[in-house]
Formats: sequence, C-alpha cells, structure tokens
Amino acid sequence: MRSPLSSLTLLCLVVAGCGWGGFVTLAPNSPVNGDAGSSNRPPGPDAGCPTVLCGAEGTCCPEGQECVEEACVLACASQVRCGLTCCDAGQVCLARTCATPGAACRDSFDCEEADFCEPTLGKCLPQPEGASGCEWRSPTDVYSPTLEWSWTSSTIQPGSVQVINMPLVIDLDADRIPDVVIVTSSEVSLQNEPAYLRALDGKSGLEKWPATADVYKAENQLNLRATPAAGDLDGDGRIEIVALSRAGGLIAFRDDGSLLWRSTLASGAAYGNLYGACAVVLADLDGDGKAEIVVSGVVFDSLGRVVSGAGREFAGNNGAGNGTLSIVADVDADGAQEVVTGKAAWRRDGSVLWNCESAGACGVTALSDGYPTLADLDADGDPELVVVSVGSVRVQRARTGQRLAQLKMPDMGYGGPPVIADFDGDGRPEIAVAAGKVYSVYRYTSQPSPLLTMVWSRTQDLSSSVTGSSAFDFEGDGAAEVLHNDGCYLRVYSGEDGRKLLELPSTMGPNHEYPVPVDVDGDESTEIVVVASDRSHSGRVVCSSYSTDEHPLYGVFVYGDSQNRWARTRKVWNQHAYHVTNIGSDGRVPPLEAPSWSSEGPNTYRVSTQGSGAFNAPNLQLDLEVSTAACPDMLILRARVKNAGALGARAGVSVTFFLGTSASGTQVGSGRTSAPILPGGAEVVEQRFDPAGRAGPFSFHAVVNADPPAGVHECRDDDNAATVGNASCP
Repeated sequence: MRSPLSSLTLLCLVVAGCGWGGFVTLAPNSPVNGDAGSSNRPPGPDAGCPTVLCGAEGTCCPEGQECVEEACVLACASQVRCGLTCCDAGQVCLARTCATPGAACRDSFDCEEADFCEPTLGKCLPQPEGASGCEWRSPTDVYSPTLEWSWTSSTIQPGSVQVINMPLVIDLDADRIPDVVIVTSSEVSLQNEPAYLRALDGKSGLEKWPATADVYKAENQLNLRATPAAGDLDGDGRIEIVALSRAGGLIAFRDDGSLLWRSTLASGAAYGNLYGACAVVLADLDGDGKAEIVVSGVVFDSLGRVVSGAGREFAGNNGAGNGTLSIVADVDADGAQEVVTGKAAWRRDGSVLWNCESAGACGVTALSDGYPTLADLDADGDPELVVVSVGSVRVQRARTGQRLAQLKMPDMGYGGPPVIADFDGDGRPEIAVAAGKVYSVYRYTSQPSPLLTMVWSRTQDLSSSVTGSSAFDFEGDGAAEVLHNDGCYLRVYSGEDGRKLLELPSTMGPNHEYPVPVDVDGDESTEIVVVASDRSHSGRVVCSSYSTDEHPLYGVFVYGDSQNRWARTRKVWNQHAYHVTNIGSDGRVPPLEAPSWSSEGPNTYRVSTQGSGAFNAPNLQLDLEVSTAACPDMLILRARVKNAGALGARAGVSVTFFLGTSASGTQVGSGRTSAPILPGGAEVVEQRFDPAGRAGPFSFHAVVNADPPAGVHECRDDDNAATVGNASCP
C-alpha cells in the first residue's frame, strides 16, 4: 500500500490561457486540463463529479463553473475577477471595480496625480481612495536592520576603497535594477590624491565596469572630495555621469564607464578652475530638453562647455575649505530655473537675479555664503530659502534673497547642508541640520513675525561639522525620520523628538556626504546605502564609544529591514541636491521641473518618497475545491490564490493544505505560487491527496501566506483560509 503522504513533491507547469498570474502549481504527473494523472485507467463518466467539489457540503459544480467563496459560479474567461464580476482581459480589480492599466511607469511620479504605479505590472492604475483602499503600514519603531551587501575590496585599483562622497543610485543600463555610483580613493586627507569612479550593481554589490574601462585610466582620475551627479544629459535615453576631474575641470562618462567629454570654455580651450569639495547639479535651466550642469556658480551645457559663471567657482561655500554647494530652482516664477547659493542667485546667462554681498541688499547687513535648500515653510505658495552658514541657520525669501530670520546653532562648527521634511506629521516642513557635536531640528514661523526656533537637539560623535543628512518616513505615519552619519555611527533619529531609533557602526570622512534611503535593489522595499572611510587603515579614526566588536569601516554598505517592513520608496537618488522632482525614475532630467515646494509636490529637500500608492498592499484570499478526475488513485486539491487587494503579490506565496476543517489538522502538503498575482488575478496551486487506506468522505482546509515571504504584507490577514468538505473518490 502506498503511503497516504506520497507524491507530494511539487513542480510548476504553465497552462495556456490563464491570463493574469495564470500559472498552476501541480504535483508530479498530476492532471492538466482533465488528464487522469498517474492512473493508467481513464477517468470515464463513472469517476464521480466530472468537474470540482465546492464548499463545506462538497457541491459538484456544473461544467464551466468554478468554486468562488464556497459557491459554484461561472468561470471568468479572462481569469480576472472582481468578487463575482468578471473583468475584461487585460484589466485588474481595484476597490471592487475593474480597471484598465494606463501608461508604463517605474514609480508613481511617472503617473497622473490620481494614479499610482503598480510595480508588479509596471503601469499606472487609479489610486483607490479612503476606505475602499487596501493599505499596509509598518508598525512603529521597526528598526531591526540586516546587512544586505557590502563592497570593501576590488581587484581593480585595489588600494582605492575609501569613500567620502555620498553614493548616487540610478539605473545605468535600463535593466530595472538600480546601480550605485561612488568615488573611491586610497587616502582621504590629501586633496590631490587620485580617485576613481566605480559602478556597483544595486542588487549584489558587484562591480559593473571592467578594468579596461576609461574610468580607471590615469588621465581620467577624479577629485576625491567632489560629489558627482548622474542623469540623461542629452535626452538620448542613456545615463551619463558628470564628476570633477583631478585636474580641476568636469569630466563626463557614459553608462558603460567610457569617456564622453572634458569641460571647456566656449572657445574650446580647456577649463579646470573648479574648487575641489563641490557637488555637481544637473538641471534643465532653459527647458530645451538638454540638461545644464551647475557647479558652485558656474553653468555648463550638456557638452561640458562653460555657459556662464566663470569666476564664481567658490560660490556656495560655507567657510574656507569646507566645500561649495549650490541648488537650482525657478525662484522668481518666470518659467526658467536659476542657480542659487546662500547669498546670490543667477540666471542661466550669468545675469544677477539678486545678490546679498553688500550691506542693505537683503537686510541690514551683508550675508555670508552657505549651503542652501528650498521649501515653502509657511504655506503661502512661495518658496523660502534655507541657508546654513558659518554656524547659523537662516531663512530668506527665495525670490529676493531678503533675510527673514536667523538663529545661531548650539554648537561649534559651520553646519552641514540642511534637510527639509515634515518631521512631526503636522503637515508643515521643519529644518534639520548637523553641526560638529549635535544634530538639531528647527521650525520656522512667519506669524506674528518671522522666527526660527529649535525643536530638539541631540549630542552626536564628533564629525567634520559640515556633514550632510537625509530623511525618510520609514514607518509611513506622516512624520519623517532623520538619517545621519557622524564620525562613528550611522543613526536614525525620530524626527519628532530626536529619539535614537537605529545605531550602526559606520565611520565617515571629512566631507558633506550623507546616507541615502532608496530602493537600491528594486525589491519594492527601502534600503539605506551608506559609504564609509577609515582614513586608509591608518588608525587615525578613533571612536571611544565603540565596543570590542565594533571597528572603523570603509567602502559601501547596504542595510535593509530584516522583514522588509520599511515603507516603499523610489529607486533613484542622482545627486547631492536631490529633491524628488529634479529627476525622473528613468534618469531623465525634466525639461520643465515641477516646483518641489508646490502644494502638489513633496515640499521636501534631500528626502525620499514613493508618492501615491506607497502603502497599497495585496489582500490574498483562497477558494478551495477538489477534483475527482484522478480517482480512484488521487483526489486533487485545487487552491485558487486570489488577490483582492490594491497591489500585486510577488511570486512565492505559500499555500498549506490540511486534512480536516482547520489548520490544526494533519498537514498533507504545501506549495508556493510561481508568478506574481495582480489585483483581481489568481493562480491555482494543486496538491494531490492519496485516499488509500483512509475512510472518506474527507474535508480539507488550506491557508495562504501563513509564512509571508519577505515583503508580502497584506492589508488583511483574517481571510486567508478556505475549507471544502464531503470529498471522496467514488
């Protein structure tokens, strides 16, 4: 006699015409389209119910019907169902309504305002509203990170493993997996030490370019302290990377690491006057479909030719030797973007929009330069400029440069580039800044008179006093968290009160780098990408707070939540001055950038977000039926896994089968879905059951997603089971 638990090994077969998610998981030799399976005896008309048994009473469904919610109903030819309604082929089911997918997308910023990007399908869909939606939000304080990958060595320029510039994340080769672009060197203290551009696969951390690539040639070495930028410069659909060369000019590379151009003056003569510790900005200043490149106060065209600003190479500095940062925005609402620093703004042609260098121009006294950012702080529709300058934070009118409020930071040092986000969930943005020994969040109010106040401040390990930071709402509760790396630790702080939520050893170099929250591997879950430097293994990095198992690090490290509970976000972060609207999901630099501070925009700076549909979730349900087509040898249990939610469910969802009417019965087998299941779609997982030696009739129970694979979180988990009864071979 065969064991009643025999033949339980599963395999997957593709069944033609199954539509959305139409894969069927079957046991070996199990029937397909009515085949009698392992029996040598044809089923014939006397094999019992010729179709399937359904529900607790084991009702035999007529031909052409299937078991849905324990009742026999007409089968949907499209295999897409909204409750008892069949959708058309090619549609999905959202909020109990059949919907037709729209344009292709990578994230929701590619879609219309009322739509979201469904990542499983890669197309825009209507975003369900209110109670009709299916959402999953992370529990609070869910910080149990795991190291997903790290890069700490290379066979190409093996000594060059120190990284002191923030990483860029962008899909270089259009394979829909982001890549990480970094600048590496062997030393971080010497300004003229040679550095190299590298690209790493965002999923594995493996290097993308061979040793023969132009990026590794001596004549193409980079400045180790300058932060590059990446994007499609010329609208050809390919990504270019612009960096600062060791010789002092710009140098651009194609997505395969080959040399594209070196910067020149308009005359064609070489140009190499840029200051070392700067950051490259990409933006289409004149809306012609080709990006300009901005460094400090200098503007270059997409071919690297100086357009304007020669002589303004030190604009955007925050104290001598601390580097220069500038931003780009249409601050006067004339339809063209301007170059903005802490004390001046210029048009593309180099003409002055405003300049605060002299007394009385923007207030009582002249303004010192500094690191700028931009947001609408008082909800009046116009942007304010936030500048960190020589130990103080100030707010200016972005249109005129007029100083509105200023506050000295509570610590030594110059202050790093500011971050703007809603840190307390009140719908209004706050300002976050790192200094030498503290990290602080500030609030600006315009009534009854302009005022800057400190919300909270937390002590940190000593840093360069100009380190950057970023923000992300990990928990999806509307209040962003702060990400910052001082000299010794990567930390995540509560934006509301500064509580330390995460702390990991991570040593940083003397620069304005910061951690990047991004979906770096394309798995629809956020990771933190952070760079590290131990100053060339010299022993000069000393962190007295380290435990015996903590030590200085170097290279690149990617951390994710161990259960993928962090809210989803974008797959791109292309430059230091990142602010969501500056770059398309495919790396395209928008010709007419939407104002990041508008009521429809994110109104943030150096903050990542997914946009509409960020919390959409699947809702997996089961219909369970039994086929007697393989009798007398086998009963075939058919679990139809349905997605009644608002987001596709990835492949690999578990289905477990039990003998009896609950999960407390004997387990008779299990399987997993073999393909993603879109909203309204379904996939059948089959399990053979040998009734030999057992007295029937039988009841069976099945449960879906009892052990969720990483990332499959549902809006409901109380509707994941189904039961069928009165099943037996005749």
